[in-house]
Amino acid sequence: MGRYSPGGDSPYGCADMAGNVWEWTRSLWGREWERPAFGYPYDPGDGRENLDAGDSVIRVLRGGAWYSDSDAARCGSRGWPYPYVNWNHGGFRVVVSPISPSAL
Repeated sequence: MGRYSPGGDSPYGCADMAGNVWEWTRSLWGREWERPAFGYPYDPGDGRENLDAGDSVIRVLRGGAWYSDSDAARCGSRGWPYPYVNWNHGGFRVVVSPISPSAL
């Protein structure tokens, strides 16, 4: 732990989270890998978060994988597979948010 966070872990105690697997996001890349349909600045209302998009639309991956060089093993790095592609260096990160007792 701490190999890639010499300045300290996150406020939540997370460390060394970059470079494990390319992480799926729900954002769309577009239909052509050579030219992303959605650019920056990020606009959640521009259609890139369409959860009903079919399998012919490429999705955004983030963060690099265990085989990636240091330029790709960072959260700003983006990849682009189709959702039906199966490969051994892609995955997802589970985010757990504590539920406030007042919300129950």
